[in-house]
Amino acid sequence: MFPPSMSLDECRLPSHISFNTLYNQVPGDTLQGELDFNPFPFDVGMLGVMFCREFQHMTHALPMLAPLFDRMTTRDIARRFKASEALQFFEDQVIPLTSKHLLSFAAPDPPYPSLPYDYYDRWKYLDPDFVEQWAVYREPPVPRHIRILREICLYPWVFHIVSSIRRIARFLCRGWTFLIRTLP
Repeated sequence: MFPPSMSLDECRLPSHISFNTLYNQVPGDTLQGELDFNPFPFDVGMLGVMFCREFQHMTHALPMLAPLFDRMTTRDIARRFKASEALQFFEDQVIPLTSKHLLSFAAPDPPYPSLPYDYYDRWKYLDPDFVEQWAVYREPPVPRHIRILREICLYPWVFHIVSSIRRIARFLCRGWTFLIRTLP
């Protein structure tokens, strides 16, 4: 699909392709009218969303899941774990700090309907010292303007308008950069 010479960071697909997945496992990467996306961090985000749906309610018992899940689903794609980094974090941080007793049990169902991954506060009941130590991994709450943009982009015609505005802005920015470089 991509040329072998292309780095994984340069790979891009049209955003509409991201909608051909399970809706409840889609990270918010393409829900705001984006033009394209990188499928590799998107896959890590999908896996993170799936893990959050199943296990985020257990972070009080397994605190190292909070930084793992937040870094797998962060909105800042450049900071998101690559698949190998997520596995390495799990093997180095989660497994050694978790009792074998906890790892041997299946996750109990949440006692209440689970909130979406990006609205659930996985850090809420954790020790303040732990939260401070791992604060760099903590994902801030979704800003209001992004929540509104995601909500209105659920309408296909609005999504198309927002995508068109983004396309025009990208074109103008590239043209502006070209003009700046060509000026004496």
